[in-house]
Amino acid sequence: MAAAISLAAPGTAAASSPCGHLRRPPAWHHIVVIAFENHSYGDILGKGAPSSYFKTLAGKCGSARAFRAVHFPHSLPNYLAATGGRRVVTGDCTPGPGCQSGRGNIFNQLGRPNWRLFAESMPSPCYRKDTSLFAARHAPALYYTRIRRATCRADVVPLPSHRLKLERRFTWITPNLRHDMHDGTPAQASAWLKSFLGGTHGLLHRRPYTRGHTAVFIWFDSSSGSGSLATPIPFIVISPSTPAKRALRPMNHFSALRAWESMLHLPCRGAACFVKGLRIPFNL
Repeated sequence: MAAAISLAAPGTAAASSPCGHLRRPPAWHHIVVIAFENHSYGDILGKGAPSSYFKTLAGKCGSARAFRAVHFPHSLPNYLAATGGRRVVTGDCTPGPGCQSGRGNIFNQLGRPNWRLFAESMPSPCYRKDTSLFAARHAPALYYTRIRRATCRADVVPLPSHRLKLERRFTWITPNLRHDMHDGTPAQASAWLKSFLGGTHGLLHRRPYTRGHTAVFIWFDSSSGSGSLATPIPFIVISPSTPAKRALRPMNHFSALRAWESMLHLPCRGAACFVKGLRIPFNL
């Protein structure tokens, strides 16, 4: 039975922050993951990091101080770990024979029409090659053979310029290579994220988020440069029941998958079955 929703305070608390105005977690109807690239916790959320929308959200909502990648230095193993519970590959490659997974994953667990992946600057639905602004390895659903090609064409689609109707239970959002910080700067990523989430018509100011049953996760694949698996990376949790706090518990991409599956009432997959999730630290 879902926990009862209890308002902590009148509208002033909700107006000042998108987080922490429900004492108890609601029944989760929507999970939204927004993926970024190649920066450490210190780069984005550390004391010496420049002011940004990332820091604003981390100050009002939940953030993890000891969240780490499960692979370094490549991107794709982390994307597959966070969606399928296994690293599967050890490098970056475009989807196809020798670079794909037949394993179960959160997308095929949910099935149609319960998930969608939006990729900014993707030339066409289910596009599997790299361009100057789009990297196929940042769109993990492209790599799972259990997702039929017709489903891929319907549900792995370019991010539209108009406001999204986030009606699916699980939505993965891949900014382009400039806005995810692979090629761009933290300032560019911050401006893009603020426009997407925090603007007048941003996700956090309209349905479904304002109805109280949506959680948003700001996810990074790994650190950059001389980073390693020991280097913490940013992870931010935005939800109506998540208070402003910094969690110190060690976490990784398998922990995130464990939480998302649990919130959506799905069985755990792979290595996600052997780690603690995020629900208790972030009141999910």
